[in-house]
Amino acid sequence: MTASAGVDVGGTFTDVTIADTTTGRITVAKVLSTVNQADGLVHGLREAGASLAELDTLVHGTTVATNAILERRGATVALVTTAGFRDVLELRRRDRPHTYGLTSDYRPLAPRANCLEVHERVAADGTVLVPLEPEAIDGLAERIEARGFEAVAVCLLNSYANAEPERRLGAALRERLPHVPISLSHELAAEAGEFERASTVTVNAYVQPKMRDYLGSLREQMREGGFSHEVQVMQSSGGLMPVSRAIREPARTALSGPAAGTVAAAAIAAAAGHPDVISADMGGTSFDVALIPGGTPAVSTLTQLDFGIPLKLPMIDIHTIGAGGGSIAAVDRGGVLQVGPRSAGANPGPACYGLGGEEPTVTDANVVLGRLPSEASLGTEEGLRLDLKAAEHAIRERVGEPLGQTPEEAALSIIAVANAKMAGTIRNVSVDAGADPRKFALVGFGGAGPLHAVELAREIGCAHVVLPPRPGLASALGCLVADARVDLTHPVEDLAERLDAATVEQVLSRHARRGTGQLRAEGLAGEELTVAHWAEMSYQKQLHTVPVELGDRADGWTEERLTAAFVDAYRAHYGGMPRSAPVRLANLRTTVTARRDTPPLTVPDDTDRREGRRRVVFTGGAFDTPVLGRGAIAEQSAREGPLVVDQSDTTILIPPGASVRAHPSGSLVVEVHT
Repeated sequence: MTASAGVDVGGTFTDVTIADTTTGRITVAKVLSTVNQADGLVHGLREAGASLAELDTLVHGTTVATNAILERRGATVALVTTAGFRDVLELRRRDRPHTYGLTSDYRPLAPRANCLEVHERVAADGTVLVPLEPEAIDGLAERIEARGFEAVAVCLLNSYANAEPERRLGAALRERLPHVPISLSHELAAEAGEFERASTVTVNAYVQPKMRDYLGSLREQMREGGFSHEVQVMQSSGGLMPVSRAIREPARTALSGPAAGTVAAAAIAAAAGHPDVISADMGGTSFDVALIPGGTPAVSTLTQLDFGIPLKLPMIDIHTIGAGGGSIAAVDRGGVLQVGPRSAGANPGPACYGLGGEEPTVTDANVVLGRLPSEASLGTEEGLRLDLKAAEHAIRERVGEPLGQTPEEAALSIIAVANAKMAGTIRNVSVDAGADPRKFALVGFGGAGPLHAVELAREIGCAHVVLPPRPGLASALGCLVADARVDLTHPVEDLAERLDAATVEQVLSRHARRGTGQLRAEGLAGEELTVAHWAEMSYQKQLHTVPVELGDRADGWTEERLTAAFVDAYRAHYGGMPRSAPVRLANLRTTVTARRDTPPLTVPDDTDRREGRRRVVFTGGAFDTPVLGRGAIAEQSAREGPLVVDQSDTTILIPPGASVRAHPSGSLVVEVHT
């Protein structure tokens, strides 16, 4: 047997999807995540019946980098800067987390005491003003070694214009300190923006030791099990890369898991006839949202992981909040109900898991309301079942009594608060970006997503909801759907009128050769390689740029063509007439993609479930609600809500005022009545 496996490790569950490339058979597993994610991943593969020796491909979506950043559990990093610029992270952009807030809890990943200076200076045009002397390098290496730093980030001034001093310094440090990972800013983000570049390289260094240890452990466990290929890792851009590159550039995996889900949502929704969608991934810990216009997820070159921590890398534009099934509900000192961002995680988990959790969560609320079946199993592991009494006790004690509500009323309140938070996030990615959510369908997935998707769609005005064949395993499927990818950047920072077509062609052609060569060297280049060029442009003196698609052609980009393409993109982006001013070209970018064979998107739920009924509570009251297996919903006729659809990886809730029918692609399409 030759098989490909996609694995998404979340904060609560590890999801596994295995596709047999010979027979087309799909097997899945959903197991609780472990402290060492590698242990849970290998356990999930075996739970799905996989023989590691017979696996041809393993693609992995991971949250190791994200969690290390958000929980501040990364390495002790030395940030090396040009003399006089050690405050680059402290000064940042002087923005603030709240419009009218005067304070923040911002803490740089590398405090000022860990920022070291080296005497050198490069001008903005690349001219060396103060050369880097060997004595300065030796002194810096001694200080780093003496203080026992676990990783080093190097960000010299204007290294995007001339990387040679930074390259020399990096080579010397790697030779002197072979056991300390060294990250260089020009290798990750070779473009203007000193703070963003410094933040990006610091993030890379901050998570590199943890990612190196984790991915090394995973690679070793897979090899011991007989797996003879290189493990692939999802990038935040929606492509995949080998472990060897992920260890060098772990910052590219900061949104690895959510990116996999977005890739799957785009493919599944397009197959169901809805290319314009908003993906809504609600797992156990977080809620991730992305805008997908025309079947392609929106990609940003600047993403803020946390306040004051931007990443200047191509990443799917995903907005994340702490609102998952495990989000904890509590009444604050002012008597106001809060849901999240704290999560019960996998251990101890929600109270209804029976694993020692005592605080009420969104999952507990769904159990109390009858939306999740009491005594139901969790995932695909034996012995994990929901406990209704434990859920009721936690909600009554922590929420119901402080608010003077019954457990059911308190549970409805928890759901209402969680839904309001998630709807606000959906508006952030749609309305705030100039997109009308009424013109988009909502793709609801993740273990908890289908329980809330239809109510969320009604709140934001979406008329249709697409529910994938296996919503709880969509991110794992996205790992199998994703293509291999390399992103390249060349800084220009000049007016378009000063450029000639030959210069642009030289840069873009070099990008195409480098990207193709890298994919081939990594063994990822298949029969079909695609090249996409684009430019980041603005009017002179504007800070924010507009992405301008250049297609796959490197030649012919004269000033007139570039300017015309920019004006069209500017008008489409801002919806107004462009101003009269010189046009600036900030960066030239290229993406080289190696297409992979796509496994079947239809992953049937083979679980045998008899149709029954149970009491389910909605905002409008309690209903005697039909409960059936997914296979009972036919393509020919729609089923009206209220309705509960049970399957092994999730539970789907169709509230009153909505109808659902099966699509030939295997998805369920819900029509939300107004």
